[in-house]
Amino acid sequence: MSTCTLPENIIPLSPNGFMFSILKLPELSYFSQEVSVPSLSLPIVEVATPFSFMETAGNILNYTPLTVTFVVDEDMANYLAISNWMIALGFPENYEQYISLLGVDTVSLDDLAKHSSDGTLQILSSNNIPVQTVTFVDLVPTDLGELTFSSTNDDVNYITCSASFQYSYYTFQ
Repeated sequence: MSTCTLPENIIPLSPNGFMFSILKLPELSYFSQEVSVPSLSLPIVEVATPFSFMETAGNILNYTPLTVTFVVDEDMANYLAISNWMIALGFPENYEQYISLLGVDTVSLDDLAKHSSDGTLQILSSNNIPVQTVTFVDLVPTDLGELTFSSTNDDVNYITCSASFQYSYYTFQ
């Protein structure tokens, strides 16, 4: 006969206990409303045998993009920071836009680090103490959502926006 042991902590994880930040986007930290730890998958590989194909675990993890929903501040600083980063990466109109992405210290950074940034998601306990830290390595913005203005709202619904980021991998600490 087996017995069920009681876990050390029976308090469920709250969905609103988190802090999110990206090194290149300090304007985003305070206004982050929703962040999901992206899913990961390990594709199956078929291996041929003399009699049939056998399926076994592959060796390359696939990470889905990181999506962050944030409230756009009144000066649009957080929205413009992401937009300017994407413009500098994708199609700058002038050299100054690209240089602003690189910042002042370009000598000590390799090419990838100049274009990407690490991000951190701190998951908080019910007492607002970090219990896990998820570090996203080499984030790059890939999608910035639309801003919808409407004069027909009865209440003030502050404008939110979503941004998606691709990254190399993430780790829990």
